[in-house]
Amino acid sequence: MGAGAAQPAEAGASGIMNKVKIIRRHDDMRNPFQALGKALRDLFDEVFLLLVCNLIWAAMSLPLWAVALGALAQGAPLAGLLAGVLGALPAGPANAGLFYVAHRVTDGRAAKIADFFAGMRLYLRPTLLITLIASGGAVLIIFNLGFYLGMSSILGGLLLGLWLYLLLFWLGLALYAYPLIMLQEVPALRLIGRNALLLSISRPIYTIVTLFLMAVVLVISLILVVPMVLITPAFFAVWATCATRALIADARRGREEAEDRAAGPPPAEERGRKGQVRPR
Repeated sequence: MGAGAAQPAEAGASGIMNKVKIIRRHDDMRNPFQALGKALRDLFDEVFLLLVCNLIWAAMSLPLWAVALGALAQGAPLAGLLAGVLGALPAGPANAGLFYVAHRVTDGRAAKIADFFAGMRLYLRPTLLITLIASGGAVLIIFNLGFYLGMSSILGGLLLGLWLYLLLFWLGLALYAYPLIMLQEVPALRLIGRNALLLSISRPIYTIVTLFLMAVVLVISLILVVPMVLITPAFFAVWATCATRALIADARRGREEAEDRAAGPPPAEERGRKGQVRPR
């Protein structure tokens, strides 16, 4: 009798512990520092591979984008926009290769330098289109920020705030768009944009904190110069992929739990005198 009474109590305790574990897993997935920690571990595990891939990426992407930033700094928006869009042509394939390597690394699969070039071939079209759109929009937003930053009126301050919000929104879309190219079964541009938008607006705090932390790393890398050439873009690719994977996994678990709740509790069971289970 004592043993039989202990079983429901143990089952209840087990059920409570399972619920606690589920809640903790959800909290972990919604914590942007978890994705950062995972990205750092993946970076250290494959640091030499990512360093070489980053050097290839930098050789392809940085020259024209540096010209674009220089033109904007000199007050030449048209030249900056042209250089930014032209810079997307070599940067698009470079992003495809870098994010494909990051995709394999974060998935725990073996990766090699040849995967960088394989990613360029496999995902050239969607990554090039996204890079063209992202870089053109970023240059336009940065130009408007510089323009309204020089205005001292209230209207100028309001418009500056609007463009800052647009920059944040634009970067949030880019944060998830590149990893989604590899994570989706079909890398259709419209579907990538829709899913990136859903991830961004459904987890705004997660997205803002991640972007803030990336901005801190970027500023330090630009000041020191060397990290930008050696490792920072590769680290960002791994980090963005980890963050996107975490949110997708969290959404999938939430959907499964919602389906379980909609299905209702399992039918109650009644045990006979000899331990047979009789459904009610």
